[in-house]
Amino acid sequence: MALVIDFKSPQELEQAVATLALPLKKRIWILKDLGRWEKRMAKSRIKRQKDVNNKPFEKRKQGDAPLLQGMVDKLEPYVKNNATLLELTWPNKRQASIAAIHNEGASLVDNANALIQRERKQFGEPDYSAPCTKAQAITLRRLGYRIRGRKGKGWNKPSVRNLEKRLTLGQAGLIIRILRKSKAKQSWVMKMPQRQFLGSKVDKVRDRLIRNIEKARNKK
Repeated sequence: MALVIDFKSPQELEQAVATLALPLKKRIWILKDLGRWEKRMAKSRIKRQKDVNNKPFEKRKQGDAPLLQGMVDKLEPYVKNNATLLELTWPNKRQASIAAIHNEGASLVDNANALIQRERKQFGEPDYSAPCTKAQAITLRRLGYRIRGRKGKGWNKPSVRNLEKRLTLGQAGLIIRILRKSKAKQSWVMKMPQRQFLGSKVDKVRDRLIRNIEKARNKK
């Protein structure tokens, strides 16, 4: 998170410049408290499921569970450059990257190989000799899969239970691909909608910063 503060008056700017003369400890407190305030604002938005413009987050495509729960729990304010710069970020780079995607919105390209690797990591290597799954059996029936009738006469549409007993997971997968007669997608684009939970309006940040400056200057 990076912000440029536009002060409304020369007096406010003069006050901000005077802040540089404050002891380092006070300057650190001014920015740290500003960061903690922004974190509270972000938590409040997520709790209300509304963005920085007070508009509802775009809902999930599936399900109605709350979005971004716990996203800002590990968000930390870091004071840098001799207490002249505040950076709000996550210690974990991957979490910071995920948060940025949600906050800014993005179009991500995924591919079949990456998906397979993730599923193998999560669920392990598939057992292709295991029985055909119910979902595969239903798909086969929907695609019109048939088997020879008794004594080789005619063609019958087997039941889901029959398919589960007759085919293995690997065989069912191969037949499904053949029946579909089209090559499966190897890559696709996932559009992530913007749900800006972080980044208060500049005037609100400025007001909070000035409040902190005044408090620090009057503090003994």
